[in-house]
Amino acid sequence: MSGQEKNKTTSTGDGFDRTVYYVNHRRRFFSWKTALLAVLILALCGYAYQATLEHNITTLQDNAVKAEKSLLKKASSQGEAVSIAPALREDTVRRVIEDQSIPAYSYDQCWSLDVSKPSGVTLADLQLVSRGAFVGIEDAFLKAEQDYGINCLFVMAIASLESANGTMCFKPNNMFGFGSRGFSSKSECVDVVARSLEYNYLTPGGSLYNGTRITDVNKRYAASSTWDNKVCRNMARYYATIAPAHNARLEELK
Repeated sequence: MSGQEKNKTTSTGDGFDRTVYYVNHRRRFFSWKTALLAVLILALCGYAYQATLEHNITTLQDNAVKAEKSLLKKASSQGEAVSIAPALREDTVRRVIEDQSIPAYSYDQCWSLDVSKPSGVTLADLQLVSRGAFVGIEDAFLKAEQDYGINCLFVMAIASLESANGTMCFKPNNMFGFGSRGFSSKSECVDVVARSLEYNYLTPGGSLYNGTRITDVNKRYAASSTWDNKVCRNMARYYATIAPAHNARLEELK
C-alpha cells in the first residue's frame, strides 16, 4: 500500500471516530435535557394538582357555610327558636343520674360485689366516711380508683381494718399491713397497695389472683378467716352513708 493511500485511510478513520464521538456526545446531551424537562413537567403537574385540590376544599367549605346559614335562616322563618342549652343540660343530667347513682349496698350485696370495678364515688363522698388519718388524703383513695379501676371503698375498708383508719401503722405510713416496709407518705402507701391489688389480686393471671370478691382476696391477702367479714362490714357502712347523700345531690340537678 502506497503512503498516500495509507494516509487517506488513516484520515478517513479519524473522521469516522470524530463523527461517532460527536453523535454520542450529542445523544448524552439530549438525554440529560430530556430528563431535566421531564422533572420540570412533573413538578409543574404536582403544583397544579395541589392548587386545584386546595381550591376545591375551599369551595366545599364555603358551600357548607352557605348551606348552614341558609338552613338556619329557613328554620328561623318557619318556627320558634329552640334554646339548646336547657335541652343539653336536661339530657346531661339524665345520663349522669342514670350512670352515676350509687346503691346503698347491704352487707350481703357487698359480699358478692366485684371489687375489681370502680365504685363511682366522688371526693365529696369519701369525705363523708373518712376518719382518723384518712382525713385529708381522700384524694389518694379516689386517685387509686381512677388509676387502677378498682373499688376505692374496698381499698379504704382494708386500710381501716388493718390500721384503725391509718392511726396505728406497724411501719411508717403502712396502713395496710402490706409486706414489711414503710412508705414516705400515706398517699404513697395507698397507691402502691392499690396497684398491687389490681395487678396481683384482682386480675386473672395475677400472681395472687383467686377471684374478684372480698372473700377471694382474703384467701391470699390475710391469714385471718374473718378478714373478709370485717372488710365487708366497713364497705357496707360506707355505702349506707354515701348513697343517700350522693343521690340527693344528683336529684338537685333535675
